[in-house]
Amino acid sequence: MGRGKKKSFGSKGRGGSHINGERKRYKKFEELARDNKSFRKYYTTQQIVSEDEFPELMETMRTVLPTNFRITGSRQQATDIREQIMTEFVPYIRKVRIDGAEIEAPHPLPWYPNEFGWQFSIPRIALKKSTELANFHSFLVTETEIGNISRQEAVSMVPPLLLDVRSDHIVLDMCAAPGSKTAQLVEALHVDVAADQTPSGLVVANDADYKRACMLVHQINRLGSPNVVVTNHSGERFPTIRNDAHEAVQFDRILCDVPCSGDGTTRKNVRVWEKWSADDAHALNPLQIKILQRAAYLLKTGGRIVYSTCSLNPVENEAVVAHVLNHFEGALRLVDVSGELPALKRRPGMKTWKFMARDGSFHDSPETVEAGTATRGTRRHLEEFLPLSPERMDELHMERCMRIYPHLQNTGGFFVAVIEKVAPISVDEKKKAAEAAERISKRIDARAAARSENDKIAEDVQSVEGDQPVCKRQKVESGGDEEMAVEDIADENSADKDIADDDSADKDIADDDIADDDSADEDTADGTPNVHGKRAPYLPDNPREDPALRENPFVFMDPSTSDLKAVLDYYGIKESMLGRGFLSRMENGMFRTVYYVADSVRQIMDYAGSRLRVVNTGIKVFGRSSVKEAGCAYRLVCEGVPQLLPHLGDKYVIEVPFADLKTLIEHVNPLLSLMSEETQRRVSKVAPSCSVIMCYDPAKHADDEEKPFTRLTALLSIPCWRGGASLSAHINKSQLRSLNHRVLGRVADKNSTFKLDNNARDSDSVAISADSPAVCADDA
Repeated sequence: MGRGKKKSFGSKGRGGSHINGERKRYKKFEELARDNKSFRKYYTTQQIVSEDEFPELMETMRTVLPTNFRITGSRQQATDIREQIMTEFVPYIRKVRIDGAEIEAPHPLPWYPNEFGWQFSIPRIALKKSTELANFHSFLVTETEIGNISRQEAVSMVPPLLLDVRSDHIVLDMCAAPGSKTAQLVEALHVDVAADQTPSGLVVANDADYKRACMLVHQINRLGSPNVVVTNHSGERFPTIRNDAHEAVQFDRILCDVPCSGDGTTRKNVRVWEKWSADDAHALNPLQIKILQRAAYLLKTGGRIVYSTCSLNPVENEAVVAHVLNHFEGALRLVDVSGELPALKRRPGMKTWKFMARDGSFHDSPETVEAGTATRGTRRHLEEFLPLSPERMDELHMERCMRIYPHLQNTGGFFVAVIEKVAPISVDEKKKAAEAAERISKRIDARAAARSENDKIAEDVQSVEGDQPVCKRQKVESGGDEEMAVEDIADENSADKDIADDDSADKDIADDDIADDDSADEDTADGTPNVHGKRAPYLPDNPREDPALRENPFVFMDPSTSDLKAVLDYYGIKESMLGRGFLSRMENGMFRTVYYVADSVRQIMDYAGSRLRVVNTGIKVFGRSSVKEAGCAYRLVCEGVPQLLPHLGDKYVIEVPFADLKTLIEHVNPLLSLMSEETQRRVSKVAPSCSVIMCYDPAKHADDEEKPFTRLTALLSIPCWRGGASLSAHINKSQLRSLNHRVLGRVADKNSTFKLDNNARDSDSVAISADSPAVCADDA
């Protein structure tokens, strides 16, 4: 997880930033530097690739990253989208010539399963010169808006694939935002699960930053899964959840895509070149270790962790993995995944590297790092920045880590390590943490004693040479050690701020990390205060908990009582769904939106109680209607249609032929008289002013003369409002463009105008398939 660009709200226009009172000229994207001497020196010394190969790596890292996307949704729905791309776009794009030159056609990533991952490189200027390319671009924009396609860098697709998620797994994504990897985990959970069933597992998508967690909700809502909980905790302090027997609930799979310096993303984040510093990795390493240690405690024995970064720096990668594996003394082991994703080109993990000090010198040992060449915070963690002994690195099989370099397959840079928990963790963590804190305390005391001795010498010198100030002479004669005592703190804070300023999420985590490590007034995790100002050690087995979230909590509803019973009875919800989890957020003693969650989600929320900071969970199934004369006070919400459809009363589910589907899409709000007689008869059985679902099943109409423009196999289910003399499709413009293209063959770009006559809300959308995600705007 690299660092995003933090927006600045204090500046206006394109004037650039201020430096020393002068305005820095704004640089265009093409003018930004794509090189860094310190970067080049650091990685040539580390020998991440051979000397002959390094120029090719650097040249690739200066080029623009190709566009990658992933086809999302259920297997059946994704297959339809893939076939549409292959038959409707690729053959024609291959024939396109721009100024006499060929254009690279979109092509599947050779290592991504089922050809659901794609890549292409089309210059923006080419879109204006070719109708075929413009149509493809419009298609991608529309399908991305409704969630059928997800823009995602190719290498970031790798960690979820190696996590090997199955439908019965309890999965934790510790640093989930913005959510593209989480979406893969959710999709894996639903693979091969019937449309009328929900998986027995769940995905907990967590992020340390509340705003980013809310962005994560938007991404996950596209999938329409009742098996997801979005939470807001610092990854290293994710709480222990205990069941009724007071046993810890542990996870089968954990993804640790941790905050990192992001220097593998130079192809899309060009400003990394000018901001890069080795100190970035030094500031993040302690936090990365804490997150991975916490994951080890939360994982079941026999479970799997995937640790990943978009950094090339061994301090953030192999150093973290090696020291955590060594810390747990054989309870964790690296998994050999060389046989998985065989078409993916990768390099083995590193076993040796050096520490780069601020003066540019390189070191193999903490003892050789001179005072003044590293900040106080850096010196405190020097051992964690360097490799273990060669023998120990061999024992840990560090070659099993995976390094992905940009020049190998035209991607970004990435690091992945797959870790398995092979034995329960029986180490007395508090004792080990206390011992580590004691070692740090002794080093600090030794430095303080040395400074005291230097002060005494300085006073003796001053008594002889009183005309020279002590502080100035001390700075010269002590080799700068006393100066660094002040400057180190400022430099350390500055380094942390540089990193934090690039990403609000990283800022919150970095601040929490500092609080755990450096606050002398902080109470310990078990509630006991610090003694004599010594810092409390971080305890990954029992970390300090985050405070409760300040917003209306989710409340589970009894389907046999209150307003919910009236809603369920009205729509004829079958017994198969009545025993499941309905919940809402109460507002002024009433609920506006009803959510539905799987049994696994309900169980973990019951266990956790208020300890789990739940930002969002479940899918919306009922929303309060604005029509006062409605037969039911609540309407069906499209996001929940795929889950409700198998359990809905028969009269509210109306199957239509293609002609009626075409009428509904063309008119959006057609009169009932325009529909077939059979459809009119079915609709007449439903009282006006309520929701109905119009379904078109391609399999049942395979022999019809008139068929959809694109071959479809997935069921189309469109929620509508039954008026007195008409139907109103609850559909937004993005969904309408997609259906016009896929069903009627009409290409429409984002700026096309569609009339949505008499739609109650533009936020209601089409449910593309009964077993695929329905994309809706927020109805709550």
